Amino acid sequence: MRRSLARHLRREKPQITKVVATHAHEEHVGNLNWLSDLTGAPVHVSEMTSRFLMPFKKLPWVRATIIGQPPNLAQPFRLLGETVDTDSGYLRVIPTPGHSDDHVVLYDPVEKVLLAGDAFMGSYFATPNPDVDSRKWLVSLERLMELDIEILVEGHGHIHTLRADIPDFPGVVTRQDPKVAIIEKMEYLRWLREQIEAGFQDQLPMRVIEASCFPWGRRTSWESCATDECIRLLSLGHFSRTELVRSFVRSDSVPLPTVYEIRISGGE
Repeated sequence: MRRSLARHLRREKPQITKVVATHAHEEHVGNLNWLSDLTGAPVHVSEMTSRFLMPFKKLPWVRATIIGQPPNLAQPFRLLGETVDTDSGYLRVIPTPGHSDDHVVLYDPVEKVLLAGDAFMGSYFATPNPDVDSRKWLVSLERLMELDIEILVEGHGHIHTLRADIPDFPGVVTRQDPKVAIIEKMEYLRWLREQIEAGFQDQLPMRVIEASCFPWGRRTSWESCATDECIRLLSLGHFSRTELVRSFVRSDSVPLPTVYEIRISGGE
């Protein structure tokens, strides 16, 4: 990835004046120091993100193997305020906890562009990190609905827009009103919340509640089943449908059941 990005920067020679991280997840911050050294642009992070990056906590070995263990954030760096100045104006910095507690998005009120990071990851996303809080995420999406958005850029590369000045790029650009995409995501999260709350109210086992969130009558349940289970296995449960259920019942004081349980019962 670094070689590819370095080739692109040498070819296009863009004027990069700032490097900004939306949150502290490893795939978003592993190249901060490298990109700052390459371009000479200072790194900007929120105060909460800086605490996660100095020092960067040791990742579970499976995540460190698959994605990589980021280095500590190098000094000097700058803390984000309410805005980020640009050559053409400014970007608003908007806290959007949910995907992670430290998450922020950047919004251009003139061009009506939302750099969403991972605050929006498609309308369907079923294998979150263990630190996702879907209740907070839903509140953050409701805040984003207050913005006038014509272009929504996801942190993992997808773009949602109806603007004709954005060229078609199969697999990247989706011709969809960004707000419609956000509404679809909110509706999905609200439906999940109802399913999970009902399951816990009925004192159902975690696996039964999880199954109720992925009925075979819903296309996404079976379309993504193989992919979701492969992600669960490869990450040893760090990214899983089970974590999606847990994300609606996060608590600092009440521990949840472990992802994997071994139960030995004697014969009756």
